[in-house]
Amino acid sequence: MNNLQKMIPVLVLGASLAIVSSQICAAITVQQVATQAQSSSDLPVVKSAGLSPDMNVPWSKTVRIIDPFEGEFLGVFDRNSLGGYLYREGSKQVISLWTPQSIRVLATLNTDQAGSFFYVAGRVYPRPDYLKFVTTKKVDKLLLKVREQVFQLDGSNNKFAVSKELATALKNAPDENLDIRLVLEEGQTVDSKIGTQTVKAWRSIY
Repeated sequence: MNNLQKMIPVLVLGASLAIVSSQICAAITVQQVATQAQSSSDLPVVKSAGLSPDMNVPWSKTVRIIDPFEGEFLGVFDRNSLGGYLYREGSKQVISLWTPQSIRVLATLNTDQAGSFFYVAGRVYPRPDYLKFVTTKKVDKLLLKVREQVFQLDGSNNKFAVSKELATALKNAPDENLDIRLVLEEGQTVDSKIGTQTVKAWRSIY
């Protein structure tokens, strides 16, 4: 009986500590959610997850995307121009959107256009629409090199799923440009880079 009497205060104390501990954990969790919600509401808002050659969004920064078809989520847009100005013949551009669930890629190639000039009174004039002629390409595969590890992703409609392993690698990527390679539908490859600021922004995404 004496032993039981001695154990009762200990059991009561243990139960009290457990309740207090669970309350503290719950309070911390609520605070974390509130903090994340507050920080998310402070982010720039982009109203579409669609990609286009001449889109105007905050580049290489975490944004809050509110898409009418896909809902609300965080993302980072990246753009890299290869071979000069976007509409110059032979130039390429790689635009990507990085979200917790997927990577979307848009590859554009400016190529020569037949009949891009017209003749008036014996003089040659360029067609006005020539400067806006950009061809988008279907991307079948996406290769990323993070440190010494190479990830090869198979996509559908230029969209690639992000696995837990890849998300961890992206979150822990070093502060430097990251090499990517796009394999187009025709088998052509386009080598590009993801800029350092985008790499840093991944830490708030993954």
